[in-house]
Amino acid sequence: MTTALRVDRFVVSMGRVERSGLHSLSIATLAHTVKNPMRKSIRIRKRSGLHAIVLAAGASRRYGSPKQLASYRGETLLARSVRLAHEAGAGTVFVVLGYRAQAMRRALQQGRVPPSGTTIVRNARWRDGMGRSLACGARSLDRRARAVLVCLADQPLLEAADLVALVRVWRASPRSVVASRYAGKPGVPAIFPRSQFDALKSLSGDRGARVLLASSNDVLSVPVPLAAVDIDDPRELRNLPS
Repeated sequence: MTTALRVDRFVVSMGRVERSGLHSLSIATLAHTVKNPMRKSIRIRKRSGLHAIVLAAGASRRYGSPKQLASYRGETLLARSVRLAHEAGAGTVFVVLGYRAQAMRRALQQGRVPPSGTTIVRNARWRDGMGRSLACGARSLDRRARAVLVCLADQPLLEAADLVALVRVWRASPRSVVASRYAGKPGVPAIFPRSQFDALKSLSGDRGARVLLASSNDVLSVPVPLAAVDIDDPRELRNLPS
């Protein structure tokens, strides 16, 4: 069964996927913009065993307030991140909350987030760092999960097409880690196969996904340059294209 999902941008062209430490290969990736005002539908398999974790537990001290609740293009960064994970085909999106969890819940309820298929995971020890939050999310995955897409809540320029590009590479190589590549190295969003679940569950402190990406011998990386844009200051958000 497939679920029709709508996004404004979606195209396929020849791009590059890099295998860390091994070799490079060309496969079809997403890169074209569809300008049809009727908007195109993307059909994504929601029963592929792929789930997602959105990390949103931190206090955003450098930002001065919870940046997950900051608004961009008419929705909060948190709601946007969760919506994109759904549009990429995640069966269940696990949202890890900690600081001001109730305010985050309200933002999701008021946003364009599917009410079904979104599960809140509370990280009572969110001060311990992103690694702890990722471990909490990974422990929520059930035995039927084949892979998990790990996302942040502060990469506002990402689009559904960027995540779909990762998903398509994972489907072609389901035993590999598939990571975004930007700023010269692999990072998140990234997809981790089931073989990496125990490693995800063992993370702690500030040791997040990058630790696993750096230590894995089988990482496929897909260029996602806009993933390099994150938000640490309100002025940065105001200066982004509307």
